[in-house]
Amino acid sequence: MSRFVAVVVESDLIQLDRVFDFLVPEHLQATVAIGQRVSFLLGRTKKLQTGFIVALPESSDFAKTEIENIVDDRAVLLPEIYDFARAVANRQVVALGEILSTAIPSHMPRVELEGSKPQQDVVSTPDLIRLDRELTKRSAVLVPPTSLEHSGKLFPGWAMLLAQEAIKTFQLGKSSLLVAPEDGDVEVLRQTLDSLGATDAVVRMTQGAKKSVRFSQFHQVLDQRNVIVIGVRSAIYAPTRNLGFIGLFDDADDSLREQGSPFTHVRELAMMRAGESSRLLFLANYRSIEIQRLVEIGYLSDHDALLRQPQISYTQPGPRFDEAAFKLIRERLDSGPVLILMPRKGNSAAAYCAGCDAKLRCTSCGGPIWEPRAGHLSCRLCLVVHHSCRECGSNKVRLGRTGSSRTVAELGRVFPNVLIAEAAGQKKPSGLKARNQIVVATPSSAPRLPQGYSAVLILDPDVWLASQQLRAEQVAIRDWMEAIELLAPNGRAVISGIDSQLGSAISIGQHRELAKAALKELGGLGLPPTTRICTLQGAPATISEAIASAIESGAKLLRQDLGEQASALISFSYAAGPKLAQVLRSLAVKTNARLVGTNMRRGLRVVMDDPEAI
Repeated sequence: MSRFVAVVVESDLIQLDRVFDFLVPEHLQATVAIGQRVSFLLGRTKKLQTGFIVALPESSDFAKTEIENIVDDRAVLLPEIYDFARAVANRQVVALGEILSTAIPSHMPRVELEGSKPQQDVVSTPDLIRLDRELTKRSAVLVPPTSLEHSGKLFPGWAMLLAQEAIKTFQLGKSSLLVAPEDGDVEVLRQTLDSLGATDAVVRMTQGAKKSVRFSQFHQVLDQRNVIVIGVRSAIYAPTRNLGFIGLFDDADDSLREQGSPFTHVRELAMMRAGESSRLLFLANYRSIEIQRLVEIGYLSDHDALLRQPQISYTQPGPRFDEAAFKLIRERLDSGPVLILMPRKGNSAAAYCAGCDAKLRCTSCGGPIWEPRAGHLSCRLCLVVHHSCRECGSNKVRLGRTGSSRTVAELGRVFPNVLIAEAAGQKKPSGLKARNQIVVATPSSAPRLPQGYSAVLILDPDVWLASQQLRAEQVAIRDWMEAIELLAPNGRAVISGIDSQLGSAISIGQHRELAKAALKELGGLGLPPTTRICTLQGAPATISEAIASAIESGAKLLRQDLGEQASALISFSYAAGPKLAQVLRSLAVKTNARLVGTNMRRGLRVVMDDPEAI
């Protein structure tokens, strides 16, 4: 029995990010437990708040109010998840409640939960993927973008390796977390685990699912002594017991980063959750700059998967469809479908005025005009239909670079007896033929075929490389490797129109060398991932105080704007991160506890690690 409880609040307000002590009504004293969700009144508000019991103190000088009720008798916040969420909130300078909202689903008393299932045996299988040497506690593996056949089906090398390691961990009585960027990747993982006899051990956690589904999946994991959890980025918070292994595939994919607060990336979360107790494995068909940095500082050991390298060739810049491209398509259509990868969807990625040659802009919002489908010009941002050039008034248009839709039309004229499908954005072709078919796709849109593609042709590589971002080359290589992985075992890939230095490095798999060069360049500029960054927003006086405190804690000021809507961008070393986060958190709590001005503006907003800030 306990007369007192210490509770953390489910709120994203940083000023409420602390532990509150409450009294326990006599009729609940025998049932309260650490990890339960409870309801209570906080301050002067009459609205019930919810939170989680994190301790049962024997006494308290601060408990004056009783909790109202126990929302859920079950302990849904495990101690290890609480410690993990606390560490993430501290690192990103956000409220603990914001992290817990991702980690723990809302209580749904009307959802009927299945009883705990008896633990199933998992079939022991020989290693189908061999490595150059044995994995260590923390490892990075470069996996060629190829698939191998097992039980009459093709499975990507990365999925087979993750499944193997998860099954080994399960047989030792421990749990695994396997995280991939997209639902399609998670489905591939599920099929791979099924083929290895691990069906009964797997729980798939779905991001963006209905609340009832998420609630059921959460409790399904919570009920198991050891389990293999597969999912996208939110699965990193799965309430696994006896966690022994964390595996992450394709770490440079933007889907693994929270695009809004708290701006976390699963790569860093995986390292934090693994700690010193769990094995950690990063796999990719390329080498990201972040993983290369971790290898170079000795945090990760570096490994190669001993798989067949795909056949990749390239052609020098020239005509968009050169002789090599047409030859590849003609030769391979009889062997199976051909995949053509392009950087942009629509009919034309941009449009220009035929009168003054200016790039067309929307008359409403100033956004760029493009042609999403033939004969239809509209704004990319507000979707307003274009009528005339706002510079000279001309209604004559000259189209820019070809998009995927126009490429489909062009190929239809060249290959009149071939079925051509488009896979871009929401367009998902179905019923694909086993041969004599071309699929034109944009990044991450190409359907995965059971037999693989007979050829992959990558068009317009210069568009990828000309993107106005520091990591354009890294993004391009990642997209290309993702497509090349879809090849059949005897398939061929051609990158059409790329310089020989980059083309040669890719064709012989020199991904480490490319990542080393990119890391050295960013290090010379003092930019992530060699450093961390933080954006500060708030009132001018608050930003000035925050800048001074940050510099005193070891940060470097990159830019500032002390106007009415003041902001600043700072950089700092990984070693200085904990101290700086603590200083900024204290200032945020102090300033956010009071409102500034008539527009109820927050005193200080801290945004850690937002790549868009650079």
